[in-house]
Amino acid sequence: MKTKRITFRLPKEVTNPGDDSRSFLYPFSCVDLDLVGTPEEARVTRDHRLIVTAANNRLSAWGLSSPNLVKVLFEIGRRDLGGVVKHGALKGEHRVLVSTATHSVVCPFDPDRIKSPEGLVMEVEEQRQIGFK
Repeated sequence: MKTKRITFRLPKEVTNPGDDSRSFLYPFSCVDLDLVGTPEEARVTRDHRLIVTAANNRLSAWGLSSPNLVKVLFEIGRRDLGGVVKHGALKGEHRVLVSTATHSVVCPFDPDRIKSPEGLVMEVEEQRQIGFK
C-alpha cells in the first residue's frame, strides 16, 4: 500500500464578490512517502488545491473570527481530503461545501485545538484496490 505525504502551504481567501459564502484556498503538495528524501522527490511532487466554501448562514451561526474560521474550515476540508486520498481519488482540485445540509448550527470543532494550516503535514495510506479500474 502507498502512503501519501501531504504538505499544506499558506491559505488565502478566494471568495468571489457577491457570493453568499466565503471560500478559502488551502494549497498543498502531495508525494509518495517512499520518495521523500530521494533525488526524484521534487520531480514527482504535485501541487493541488483544496477549496472550502462555507455558506453565510453557517458563518453567522458559528460566530467565528476570521483566523478561527480559517482553521475550522481547514479541519473540515482536511478530513474530507483524507478520505479522497485514502480511496485513491485525488485530483488537482478538491472542493468542500459547508452548508446547513452538511453541518449543524453548532461549530464542529474548537479552533483553539486546530493547528495552523501552513506547514501542516499529514500522511494518508491509500487503500488497496481490488480488481480492475
